[in-house]
Amino acid sequence: MATEYEYKFRIDPLDLPALNAAFPQESKEIQMETVYYDTPSRALSSRRYTLRRRLENGVSVCTLKIPAGDAREEWETENVFIENAIHQLIALGAPAELQELVKEGLFPICGAKFTRIAKTIPLTDAVAELALDHGYLFGGDRKAPLCEMELELKSGDKGCFDCYVQGLVKEFSLQEEPESKFSRALKLYKMLDSLFAKYDRLMLFDTETTGLTFSRDEIIEFAAVVVERHNGEIVVTREYDELITLSPGSTVPPEIERLTGISNQDILDRGIPKEQLCRDIAQMIAGNTLMLAYNAHFDLSFLFYLLLRNGDPTILKGKDKLDLLTVYKDRHSYPHKLCNAIEVYNLSGKVVNSHRAVDDVLATVEVMKEMELEKADLERYVNLFGYNPKYGISGKAIGSVTYKPQRFDPPEPLYAE
Repeated sequence: MATEYEYKFRIDPLDLPALNAAFPQESKEIQMETVYYDTPSRALSSRRYTLRRRLENGVSVCTLKIPAGDAREEWETENVFIENAIHQLIALGAPAELQELVKEGLFPICGAKFTRIAKTIPLTDAVAELALDHGYLFGGDRKAPLCEMELELKSGDKGCFDCYVQGLVKEFSLQEEPESKFSRALKLYKMLDSLFAKYDRLMLFDTETTGLTFSRDEIIEFAAVVVERHNGEIVVTREYDELITLSPGSTVPPEIERLTGISNQDILDRGIPKEQLCRDIAQMIAGNTLMLAYNAHFDLSFLFYLLLRNGDPTILKGKDKLDLLTVYKDRHSYPHKLCNAIEVYNLSGKVVNSHRAVDDVLATVEVMKEMELEKADLERYVNLFGYNPKYGISGKAIGSVTYKPQRFDPPEPLYAE
C-alpha cells in the first residue's frame, strides 16, 4: 500500500510549453488511457472508492484508491483485466469488502486519455514528482478538455514539499483543481442525473414570433429537441422544426424578416397549420416530460395563446418547466442573452445563435449541458422563474410557476432566498 499525497492545478494549454521549460529536469513522456469502473448500483463511487485500469505506454495497471484524511491510500497491480485484478489488490492490502462490493459486476463508466510529461524534482528534504497532463476526459457521450499539473510527494518531509508547492503557486499564479480526474469524468457520465431521476425525457424548445405581444403576435417558427438518456448517454430522440402559417390578414413584419430571415413567402411555401403544431406539441410533451427553454416565460406565453386558440391549453397543466435564462442570471454577469451564454461557455465553434428557432434550441441543449457541468443544481430551478424587478413580469404569470425578483450578480442562488 502507498499513501498518495498530491496537489493538482488547472493549466491553460497555451502555458504548457513554458511550464515544461521552467523545470529543466529530465522528463519522461507517457501515453495514458484510463478507464474507471463501478457497479450498476454505484457501490464503489458511493464510498468514494476509485477503481481504474490505466494503460501506461501499453502496460496495463489496475489501481484502487480510497480516502485517507487529506491524502489517499492506493494499491496497484499489473493486470489486463480489471475483474482478475480484484483478488490481487486485496492480497496487497486493499479492503476485503471490495470482493463483495463488485459481485454484481463491473462496467466502465468514464475515463481519461492524455499525454503525461513526468519529471522527478529533488528537494532539500523530499523528492517530488511533477506531471503535466494534456488530453481529455470522457463519460457517456461527452468529452471535456484536460490540462493540469500534478505535484506528488514521493518521499521525504511533507512540510518541505508543501513549502515548495506554495512557492510554485506564487511564482506561476497556479489555480488549484479541487476535483480528481475521476470526479470530473464521473460528472460527464452522470450528466443531468437529478433531472432524469424525476423525468423520462426533456423537451427543449424555442419560438420565433411576429412581435413581443403574447396575446396579439403569432409564432412563425417552432423548434424543439426531445432528449432522453439511454445507457448513461444523453440521446436526442426527436428534432422538430416547422414554420407556422399566419392568421388571415397577418404578415411577417420587415424587421422580423431582417432578424430571422423568415419571409412571408417562406410561410406560404412551407408553413404548417397551427392545429397541426398543437397536436405535435401535445405528442412531444406527453407523459413524464420536463419543458425547458432559454427565457421560458416568453416562449410558454406564446405557446399558451397558440393552444388557447387552436388546440388544448390544458396540456400544459401539470408539466414542470425550467427556465435556463434564470439559471444563467444567477451565475454570470450582465448581459444575459443566449449569445452571451454561448460565448461564456466557449460554444461558439460548436453551435450557432442565428435568431432561427432550430439553431437556438440546439444551442440551448449545449448550454444546458455546460450549466450542469458548472454546477449540478438545475433541478432546484424547476418551476422557479426570475424576473427583472425594474419591469416586473411580462404579461400573465404562469400558475404553476413561482416568480421571484432577480437582480444582477445576486449573492446567492434564487432558490436559496
